Amino acid sequence: MKAINLILVSLTISLVAGCSKMSNHHSQQNQAHDVAWFKQHQKILMQTLTQCSNNPAKYRNHPECINAQQAANDIVAGDPVPLPADMAHPKE
Repeated sequence: MKAINLILVSLTISLVAGCSKMSNHHSQQNQAHDVAWFKQHQKILMQTLTQCSNNPAKYRNHPECINAQQAANDIVAGDPVPLPADMAHPKE
């Protein structure tokens, strides 16, 4: 039982430390990172997604959360292939 408590305390400390680093990182930035940046920095992408999902009421419309979610969607689904110009805007 003591081992389980030690593991839980360690995980909690790690999670809090990770979130505080994330908050410090974002407070130093004036602008949100774009989707391409998140795709290249997947560790920060995961931290951002965790922070955003832990408090959706606060971060739902935050540009960092929106861009991070889009980057994650693109990674999972694969980047969309652009349509040829004649297919992108069909003639009516």
